[in-house]
Amino acid sequence: MYRRRRERGVASLLVMGFVLFALLSLDTPVYGQAPGSMRDPLVVVQNAEPSGLDPVLNRTGPAYNVTINVFDALLRKSRDGRNVPGLAESFERDTPTSWIFHLRSGVTFHNGEALTAEAVKYTVEEIFNPNVESTRATDLDWVDRVEVIDDLTVRIVANQEYALAEHYFTELQIVPPGYRGRVGYQRFDEAPIGTGPFQVERWDRGNRIVLKRNENYWAGPAPVEYVEFRFVNNAASRVATLLSGDADLIVDPPITARNQINANRNSRFASATGTRVLFVGLDSVQDSPLQDVRVRQALNYAVDKDAIIERLLFGLAEKTGTLLTAQDLGFNEQVRPYPYDPNRARRLLREAGYPNGFSITLDATSGRYINDGAVVQAIAGYLGEVGVEVNINTMEFGAFNGALFSKSTSPMYFVGWGNPVFDPSFIYDFITRTDGLLRTIEDPEIDALLDQARSTTDQALRRRVYREAMAKINDAAPAIFLYKQPVLFGLSSRIDWQPRSDEFLYMYDARLRR
Repeated sequence: MYRRRRERGVASLLVMGFVLFALLSLDTPVYGQAPGSMRDPLVVVQNAEPSGLDPVLNRTGPAYNVTINVFDALLRKSRDGRNVPGLAESFERDTPTSWIFHLRSGVTFHNGEALTAEAVKYTVEEIFNPNVESTRATDLDWVDRVEVIDDLTVRIVANQEYALAEHYFTELQIVPPGYRGRVGYQRFDEAPIGTGPFQVERWDRGNRIVLKRNENYWAGPAPVEYVEFRFVNNAASRVATLLSGDADLIVDPPITARNQINANRNSRFASATGTRVLFVGLDSVQDSPLQDVRVRQALNYAVDKDAIIERLLFGLAEKTGTLLTAQDLGFNEQVRPYPYDPNRARRLLREAGYPNGFSITLDATSGRYINDGAVVQAIAGYLGEVGVEVNINTMEFGAFNGALFSKSTSPMYFVGWGNPVFDPSFIYDFITRTDGLLRTIEDPEIDALLDQARSTTDQALRRRVYREAMAKINDAAPAIFLYKQPVLFGLSSRIDWQPRSDEFLYMYDARLRR
């Protein structure tokens, strides 16, 4: 009896030994380990899959959320919007149109290839290579040439003074010339190699991209070993994925799902003040009552922005002053937002010759911005209270954009405009300039100030000029100034990660609680 039990025990040990040997022989990590392992990665669900991952070719949002974790740029955008050292440990502008970058010593790409000044030169030249057909070329059309000074020193020379150059240096993700040259850009687009905190482990098209921690990262290894990006374009489905425990981070949950997400003990709703400005454009070039500045000012007094933010955006948006907030360069704190004052609005309308108000059409889209349908209805309601009858024309987003950029919208239109660099030029040059991409006002004095700010890299001068411009633009009232909409996320209870205003899914500083 003892002998038979002993034989069964030996057999069991042999089976266990075989299983252990099989597990240890696998090329992939053993499943079932600590949070952030291959079995249990940090799962990020975004709304679209990248078309490719070569930063030379494009910089679409879905791709950039992945590549910002795989590649480093010369500079890095900090959480508060500053341009800080990245692959360049320091830099200086040696002339008004050139910058010298001193690269970090000992940095390697994921395959061991050394980072050098030649890699920087190669990256820029490939962006302008006509055979590559990069969409990044328009972003960098102010760059004239790249000069290698030595292995770790490089000069980038511009063809003009350009105030936003340092922002674009934060997006100039450097690629390895040796590896990319061998495999070709088509293969590199599918399986790229960078210097970043994570490297691409695999890409299952239509399903997921798995990133593995770079143990030799120059700034130290990330806390999480594996990050898995998945792609779900339906917002409700992303929420369901979070609530079921199959995701740690989802992007763009509906703001109306906040209570549902917070009611689940394993998830929470998170937000950050965004960079996208929401406003009602007032086209004063068309023949309408909006040609009178008093009417445009009256519309600003008529709308209760605080109530809209509190009731329809749960208090998560930030009211703007003349399309800007305190984070933006040149913000003038002495320029106060228009208060809610319907009596003053009615008085201005009477002075402008509209004692009984007027009718006007407002073009808008639905589902493009947070709770946008309800916001537009609220605006129409407030304007109706002062005698302005608003006919809402809801358009498909593509048709709306076509009308917007061809300057053929109705005199009023509801739209959002991003400002990821926290610079007024990203707002004013497109919205308030006479020849801007959108059409609102035509004011030579404002144009002259914007020209002055655009033609210099002296940030102190630009700050002073934009403060003056903000005051004039506020008086001219080219829009009903509303708010910066928040950036929304759903997070699992086990992830420790702070949302960024620029919406970047940078996972180097993410942690998973045990």
